[in-house]
Amino acid sequence: MILNTIIIIISVVVSGAILVLSDWRWRIACLAVVQLIGFILIVQIWPIALASVKLISGWMAVALMSATIASSGNEEHSESQTAAKVFKLMLAAFSWVVIAASVDQLNAWLPISYTNLFVGLVFFFCGIFYISLISEINGIVVGLLIFLAGFDIIYSSLEGSALVTGIYGLIVILISLVSSYLQGGFSIGGSD
Repeated sequence: MILNTIIIIISVVVSGAILVLSDWRWRIACLAVVQLIGFILIVQIWPIALASVKLISGWMAVALMSATIASSGNEEHSESQTAAKVFKLMLAAFSWVVIAASVDQLNAWLPISYTNLFVGLVFFFCGIFYISLISEINGIVVGLLIFLAGFDIIYSSLEGSALVTGIYGLIVILISLVSSYLQGGFSIGGSD
């Protein structure tokens, strides 16, 4: 019970931090924490081997994205205004209130644990908001990976499939590879 409460608090803090932070290093670190929280929640339901596939593929995507941003040399240091940060934080707080108010009704419809449903919805909405508020490629991919992590927490609580786990890991890695390609992190074919 205490562990579940700590996980809920950490997920709320991380989702708010991802929306507010402007340095890419902190956002990537928060994305790694999102993947770790997903692993902790899924390992309570699934065998550790299947749950670790999700953690390893998520951290591989995080490592690929951070290596691409660091090697590209065009590290964005967009200092957003205080008003924009307050707006993003208030948007996240509004989503937390809506989730807290509606999770009991959703829990009656989806027979999964309260913690998995709450954290999954928090990451689900955080990913949607992040995608809608950011215009750079890395930001969109971070939002998409957060969205997928939230969906995965909810879906993995309902269905345990090794095939779906493998496909999810492949999708996460391919999304980060496409992001790396679009950022110019690597090129296909030799260039003379």
